[in-house]
Amino acid sequence: MTDHDGLSLRYMQVHISIESGKNLPGSSWIDSFSKIEFLSLIGKNPNGLFCYASFDFEDDEILSKTYKELEILEVISRTNKSALAKIMLTGPVAKLFSGNLNCWWVTPSYLTSTGMVLSLRGTKEDFQIVKNHFSKLVGNGFSVKIGKETIEKSILTEILNKKQKLVLDKAISMGYYKRPRECTQREIATILDIKQSTVCEHLQLSESKIFNSINI
Repeated sequence: MTDHDGLSLRYMQVHISIESGKNLPGSSWIDSFSKIEFLSLIGKNPNGLFCYASFDFEDDEILSKTYKELEILEVISRTNKSALAKIMLTGPVAKLFSGNLNCWWVTPSYLTSTGMVLSLRGTKEDFQIVKNHFSKLVGNGFSVKIGKETIEKSILTEILNKKQKLVLDKAISMGYYKRPRECTQREIATILDIKQSTVCEHLQLSESKIFNSINI
């Protein structure tokens, strides 16, 4: 966990399936693009966000089309199957982050045919605002995953019992919470000489306790 000027910053990911987000504008973008990855924020105004984004596609002519609440401002570079562009996003998710939240997008944040993954860094209070906003947008149709940095915070691991902390520490050291994951629960179980189901149970309980302790 990194603290800047006394501000405790946390990391989490929001996952929304295409079905759950069918009423959001991004659900229509995947008809044209196999993947849109949001790379970096350029700026923002009350209408939305200006970003750098990469696009994967089958037909580069789709870059000249018009999309709901996604404007391609400038194509910086392209190949037959991909492009880097400056874009403006004006949908409900983008507008949430165009205000004064102490919370912002980081990589990896992307949209594919399976749904949207939004990686965030910010404060606990603003994470709660984000969570409430997504509840209004998609109800219970989203999930939140905490990041390795949040899990490693020592004050949080103090709420775990000895066995939970042992399994969690091993999962962290083996890269279980990295993106992409560098090990499986079965591999953790082999190292600790316990059942995979035991690893699963301890990790779920540990994550639940940490979630409840930081109210996200």
